[in-house]
Amino acid sequence: MMIEPLNNLASRRYTEIVFIGPARSSKTMTFIIGGISYVVKCAPGDFQITTMSKEAARDFSQTDLDRAIRNAAALRDALSPRAQDDNTFDKVFRSGIRGKIAWPAASQLAGKTLRYAFSTDYDRPENRDNVDGDGPLWDQQTKRVQTYMSRGKSVAESSPKAEYMDPKWEPRTPHEAPPAKGILELYNRGTRARWYWACKGCGARFEAAPGLSLFQLPAMKELERLVRESDPLALAEEYARVACVRCGQIHTMEDRRALNLGGKWLHDGERFLPDDSITGERRATKMVSYWQGGAAAAFQSWPEMLMKYFQALGGFLANGEENALRFTTNTDQAAPYLPRVAQNRRSMEELKNRAEDWPKGTCPEGVRFLIAAVDVQTNRFVVHVFGWGVKLEGWLIDRFKISSSKRVEGERTAALDPAAYLEDWELLITEVMQKRYAVEGATVKLPIRLTMCDSGGKAGVTSKAYAFFRRLKKERKHRRFRLVKGAKPLDAPTARVSYPDAQDRKDRKEGGRGDVPVWMLNTNVLKDAVMGDLARIEVGPGYFHIPKWIEKDFYLELAAEERTDKGWKNENKNPNEALDLHVYARAGCKIMRADRINWANPPSWARPVSDQALAADPEPVLTGGDDDDEPPPPSARPVVQQQRQPKHWSQMPPKRKGWAKRW
Repeated sequence: MMIEPLNNLASRRYTEIVFIGPARSSKTMTFIIGGISYVVKCAPGDFQITTMSKEAARDFSQTDLDRAIRNAAALRDALSPRAQDDNTFDKVFRSGIRGKIAWPAASQLAGKTLRYAFSTDYDRPENRDNVDGDGPLWDQQTKRVQTYMSRGKSVAESSPKAEYMDPKWEPRTPHEAPPAKGILELYNRGTRARWYWACKGCGARFEAAPGLSLFQLPAMKELERLVRESDPLALAEEYARVACVRCGQIHTMEDRRALNLGGKWLHDGERFLPDDSITGERRATKMVSYWQGGAAAAFQSWPEMLMKYFQALGGFLANGEENALRFTTNTDQAAPYLPRVAQNRRSMEELKNRAEDWPKGTCPEGVRFLIAAVDVQTNRFVVHVFGWGVKLEGWLIDRFKISSSKRVEGERTAALDPAAYLEDWELLITEVMQKRYAVEGATVKLPIRLTMCDSGGKAGVTSKAYAFFRRLKKERKHRRFRLVKGAKPLDAPTARVSYPDAQDRKDRKEGGRGDVPVWMLNTNVLKDAVMGDLARIEVGPGYFHIPKWIEKDFYLELAAEERTDKGWKNENKNPNEALDLHVYARAGCKIMRADRINWANPPSWARPVSDQALAADPEPVLTGGDDDDEPPPPSARPVVQQQRQPKHWSQMPPKRKGWAKRW
């Protein structure tokens, strides 16, 4: 499988070589270690290997490359005997060629003339698309070998990491990859080769495609049901078989070695003839590109690959997070990830059509506890109240605005101004935190268990939000109130507490003293979960119920943002309060650890309404998120005073008798 791609190092037809494959499929061993072995012994020339970071470069040099040189006599004998010619980032050989192990940085890529440029794990560097403002890593790397013309070679190998967002995308050629960035974009520039097996029954060729399309899995709704009800390993073993597209012959894991031994690469523009020969013209390009699916990988079994997918799918169905699904799709299946929000995207009209009829401000049967979410606008608070049931089935219970203050200006009540008046925030106590809602068919009224409130906005809002929290804390009401803020990194924890400190210049302007907890939310992960819940069409875990009394602006606010490969964006700056408030409520569920509840024995506040006693005040809310417990503020932690040491012996204090010996 790896012979044809590697042989292109000796070709004058192609100057660029790209290979996509699953993790642990010998990509690095073949194209980097194997490529360097060919360069050193057969076609000498200066080379550079670019890894994803400086630390990765060090690790690759001291493990993979040094071991290869030490254990292969041909490479060991070719290395220069001088000690200064063999160090972590540079290797010099007897022939005079120099090899460098580098990382994505302008200082590592600019001003070099190379014959060979290799990139390993091309999709992993965060700055891959623009290295230090000089352009994409691939374009900079390929420029380094241009002097050698057809003898120069630029090579990249990786598993895909990027995702794509168009669920209706269809390939224009048999082997075209979805419109994702990174190494898949490079693959589409090239000849687009895929690996084909020959059926052991009829001999017909069929593609060992990336992803799970080879395996005859049921439709997604049925698969989700099976994943909920079955053991992942037993389910994986049941479906770990591949059928021939022509005769239906079943192939099992035991057949894979024979299938790979008889496999062939087929490039876009080529086709198999009845005698198994290949005819046709490849795409006219200087880049040869290959894409190996996870099913053909030598070091991964089919049951293992399916089991990892089923486990990740089960995790998504339980908590709505897609990180494990994305990881196994990329690394095990060698396929780009289509987020569930894109797979299940439904128009706002479809959401309207499924709206249900229940009175505003009333909890339908099934609601166990309530969370309120508050968005702070220039002259109003926008409030949504969410009801949550078993396995986070959700309902929108109430939606209202607080736009009038209790302050009097002249003969009328003043407009709300959260940025200027602390007393305006006190309305949240009576209008939100202390509210109770009736439940259909029950005499018990449910309290608001937790209020999630935005802490940003117009200048002055943040300092007033902090002051309001301090007021609540003084009155011992703070455990039912959380301030939140969006975290910028895409890989940030879903919900993590922080304490803005006045020592930081920005926090000082916002009134931070290190005593107010602010929950930092990964809004991209949470918005993915919210949109996934809205897309579910069957009542059950995660399904969200929308009332008929809701106004049309609600649907427009939900659709205000679009998912991009860099996260959710509101390009047109449209109102998006409905989406943000749903995100806050979803984060509240995580902070309360409602996503971890054992529903066979839930806490008292999550039991059926008939079992909940009417209390004068809701019981305290647990803290959770990605921390086990909410840590104390920095000001409450013990400070260890460091004793100042004298800088010179003459500054030491005089000692009494015997001081010279002691000193």
